[in-house]
Amino acid sequence: MQHSKIVGGSTAKRVINCPGSVALVQKMPPQGSSKYADEGTLLHNVIADVLTTNNPPEHYLGVKYEGQVLTQELLDDKLNAALALLDHEVDPGDVMEMGVEKRVGFGDLLPGVFGSCDVIGRIGKRAYIIDWKFGSGVAVTAEENEQLMFYAAAAMRTPETQWAFEGVTEIELIIIQPPVIRRWVTTKARITEFERQLVQAVRLSSNPDAPTKTGDHCRWCSAKAICPQMNGDIEREAQRVVTLLSPDELGAC
Repeated sequence: MQHSKIVGGSTAKRVINCPGSVALVQKMPPQGSSKYADEGTLLHNVIADVLTTNNPPEHYLGVKYEGQVLTQELLDDKLNAALALLDHEVDPGDVMEMGVEKRVGFGDLLPGVFGSCDVIGRIGKRAYIIDWKFGSGVAVTAEENEQLMFYAAAAMRTPETQWAFEGVTEIELIIIQPPVIRRWVTTKARITEFERQLVQAVRLSSNPDAPTKTGDHCRWCSAKAICPQMNGDIEREAQRVVTLLSPDELGAC
């Protein structure tokens, strides 16, 4: 799964809310992986191969990625559960036109900005953007999901994936996070508005004084240690606590 170093699906929310974070993140050393991330990559790789080859999932038992192994437990609880949600909840008639693991980008509008979409599909007049989430710790919602809107906007700009959006009246964004599926139906107009916000933020991020802002988008940001906003919040809180202490309490510190 390849993603732009400027902004990708997983970082779109952060960049829109905090354009200055782009330069800060680029100052940080590369982030190491974890067994949970490697397990997720393993499952993404296998499910993509299942969908493109029609091999049975059991065919991949024992497959490894960075030390993580596809066990029967992972197969049942994650892989088969995700495929069942796709088959029974999204495409029960087995009629979806589908593209799997497609690289999508913004072309000349945002050079160098791209991402990899798990599944792009179409049934009738509705386009689908589907993202697999195999982690169990954080529930991911589909409504107003910046990652999925990023993929939708980029796919609408990518010649190889535009077929999914021609003449459609609805776009459905779907998170499949076994054992749960979360869905949100939106419009081309909403995706176009999201694209406008993204373009504005990316262009602003190249300014030396691009603004920074704290919020829930900071959760996965690798630049928290050097962020002036976060450090400023800590300093302000420390100063506030100091003003509440008595002289005796200060002397005991």
